[in-house]
Amino acid sequence: MDFLHKKLLQATTKDQEDKIVDWMLAEAKLKQDEQKGRQITGLTINQSKSTDR
Repeated sequence: MDFLHKKLLQATTKDQEDKIVDWMLAEAKLKQDEQKGRQITGLTINQSKSTDR
């Protein structure tokens, strides 16, 4: 994300800024989705451990 922030500061046109911001939003969404996936996986593992007893 730091790379994209630096690129945003270097952008010279509104079109470049828009493309970089879209890229940043996509990166943030991807990271958020990965965290949700880890949470779901953790819940699934914990649930299976509790039913194994």
